[in-house]
Amino acid sequence: MGYKLTSLIHLPIDDTVQIYVFVIGDGLWSGGLEEVVHRNFDNLAREFGGDAIIVGALTEAFHGEVVQRYLGTHYENLKNELPGLLITDSHPDQLTEQSLRVLIPLHKTQENYPVIDKFLHDIASFARGESDDLLVNLEQGAGLANAANDIVEFSIPIVPGVVGVNLNSAVAHLRKWWKKRKQ
Repeated sequence: MGYKLTSLIHLPIDDTVQIYVFVIGDGLWSGGLEEVVHRNFDNLAREFGGDAIIVGALTEAFHGEVVQRYLGTHYENLKNELPGLLITDSHPDQLTEQSLRVLIPLHKTQENYPVIDKFLHDIASFARGESDDLLVNLEQGAGLANAANDIVEFSIPIVPGVVGVNLNSAVAHLRKWWKKRKQ
């Protein structure tokens, strides 16, 4: 399922949704993986199925709203790491300190995923709950590992649920979420 929104207030609450993937950035889709995700948004929405939602922006203000709601007031600190995908298990109105929050910078992902279709397949399979290849790539130091390590450089305070403080923490939180989902 997929939505393109002007504001988070327009995202419906659906208790069957287990994962949200927000496409966030500065509104400049300038090629590379950013352009591929943008161009394949409808395909990803179909691939995600009914238990996951991909959410894109219709206005530039939406990006700041998502970052503010999920990652706090540190939008300026994150601008160099955007556009990216923010993966969470919580609707914005149901966000808690324990909610999963992982930011994947797309420009770093492109450097580490030699086959873009593999990344798109991995993210869709992960969203559907069918495959943990995305996690395997993190654990093996391939794919998104360097992108997750770059998150350490942000000056985001350590907050429960904000994943990406370090790679081990990110993988541990994602594994915990994955196991809970598979039960």
